[in-house]
Amino acid sequence: MKDQQRIEKAYLDDVRQSLYASLAAMRSRLSSVVAELQGQPDVLADLERVVGALQALEASLSAAGEHDDDTALARLRHDQRNHIGVVEGYLEIVLDDLADDAPQAGALREIADLSRQFHVALEKFRRPNQQSDDTDPVSAIFKSFRRGLSSGPRSAEPATILVVDDNDSGRELIAQQLQRQDYLVVEAASGERCLEVMRSARPDLVLLDLVMPGLNGYEVLQAIRDDEELRRIPVVVISGVQDEVGAIHCIDAGASDYLIKPVNATLLNARVSALLERKAWQDREREYLAELEKSQRFIRKVFGRYLSDEIVQRLLDDNDGLTLGGERRRVTVLMADIRDFSTISLQLEPERCVSLLNNYLAVMTEVIQAYRGTVDEFVGDGILAVFGAPLREDDDADRALACAVAMQQGMAKVNARNVAEGLPAIEIGIGLNTGDVIAGNIGSELRSKYGVVGHNVNLTSRIESCTAAGQILASPSTLAFSRVEVLCGKRISVSVKGLDEPLELSEVLGVGLPYDLLLEGRDEPWHRYAQPIAMHMSVLVDKRLGTERLPVSLHACRDNALLVACDTALQLPVDVCLFGPDDTLSLYGKIVGQEAGNYELRMTVNPSLHAQLLALDSRDAK
Repeated sequence: MKDQQRIEKAYLDDVRQSLYASLAAMRSRLSSVVAELQGQPDVLADLERVVGALQALEASLSAAGEHDDDTALARLRHDQRNHIGVVEGYLEIVLDDLADDAPQAGALREIADLSRQFHVALEKFRRPNQQSDDTDPVSAIFKSFRRGLSSGPRSAEPATILVVDDNDSGRELIAQQLQRQDYLVVEAASGERCLEVMRSARPDLVLLDLVMPGLNGYEVLQAIRDDEELRRIPVVVISGVQDEVGAIHCIDAGASDYLIKPVNATLLNARVSALLERKAWQDREREYLAELEKSQRFIRKVFGRYLSDEIVQRLLDDNDGLTLGGERRRVTVLMADIRDFSTISLQLEPERCVSLLNNYLAVMTEVIQAYRGTVDEFVGDGILAVFGAPLREDDDADRALACAVAMQQGMAKVNARNVAEGLPAIEIGIGLNTGDVIAGNIGSELRSKYGVVGHNVNLTSRIESCTAAGQILASPSTLAFSRVEVLCGKRISVSVKGLDEPLELSEVLGVGLPYDLLLEGRDEPWHRYAQPIAMHMSVLVDKRLGTERLPVSLHACRDNALLVACDTALQLPVDVCLFGPDDTLSLYGKIVGQEAGNYELRMTVNPSLHAQLLALDSRDAK
């Protein structure tokens, strides 16, 4: 035997002897205590567990006598930590149950001191060249991890803790310590049983031994991590292996903490309490997020009908985006209305009228959302949209102008659907105005809607009422705030209620880059009739026919417009109804301007209108 080996053997023998000495002293003192407490069965039951642990300590120490290699010594220290933990734990329980002045208390405290001495000697029971772990490197690893964990008020219902250990005494000890803290404890003697209990009972926390037959602690951690539901349950590894690499491996595998046996009861309770509090906060956070997601799904479902996905998301990101109340902000308001819808609705069955409206509103809503506008509301055949609320952007007026042109272009798609379903073609007029409004959630806590109110909303409505079929009219303020090139046609001066001066409205025919949109067919030349067609015209007052019929003559037509001569001076724009010879023909329209001494009358396109007028023209020519 080499000198180094002899030195190592002598060192180990010396440590082993000190361990035997501590064991002998503990067993001697414990025997006398057991004899004195024969009349206390509850205390005796706990002391018998201490006796059993001391016997196991001696047996494992003797079994390792012939195996002094590093692996055997590590296994010995692991087993001894389990047993000494049982000793210290049950001694603490017995001391708590005995009165401080009990004659046996002093002897039990001496045994507890001896167990601690045994623990210190045990950590020396390693080859001299083997790295010592007396400095507890594992604690250093978890120092930062445990920082910030604080115990807080425990929930009203006791937490359920699963204790997993193949060592019955060690498992029962920890269970008792936890039960004394009013926790509900479930036990499992194997890794396989641990997973079964976790799936059925869903404990709040798991205390997991590392070295077990069958599934060991590492394998259990891996199975927990792979399970979507189980991975939310915190796991504390409790092991007699004081190994830095192993501790890191456990954390990588999903463990929340790592404790070395024997575990001090006070320390164990502090760690358990901290982890349970953290889990409670995480559970509350998940519940909050689930409820928030549910609310957001509802908001998306409701507001998504009127707002673009982008605007809905930005509203959800704003904590105050959906609160009651309003604020003053500058917006561009767009209003659209179907021309002569009252007459059309009288000619259709209610169900077919709804189908016509749905075809129209579906396309228009899609266009408005494409230009990031907000559909404020649908009122019958009317649409109120806002650009600049709830979110303001620098190009609000630009997008509103482009949207209006795109809506007029989109009417071709609407009418294609209508004609395919045997419904009449329709046309709309659009008014635009920019100014300050009050925007916000209007209503009560029980029911509210996001909307805009104010003078400029009302003004937009009056501007829209001046439009003819297929026409877009914009206020001077909208053109002033726009940054894109706007192609304008006629300018119309109208008197508006609430304004001292006439309002100069501009007909929008197109917008330049980056939109590059242009209405077609507005520059079509006039088709002159061979002979003027004599008709009568009645001016509408508040959408009702006036009693006076004025004689007029039709001189030309183009697209959906007529050139009308009338001796009576008219204030423009004005809604009228034309009556043909013998009242065989009647149509509604709006006089929007003057050209060469005649009035330009625009109307909702009637597919047979021009054919009827040309027939009259041909008849008169003959």
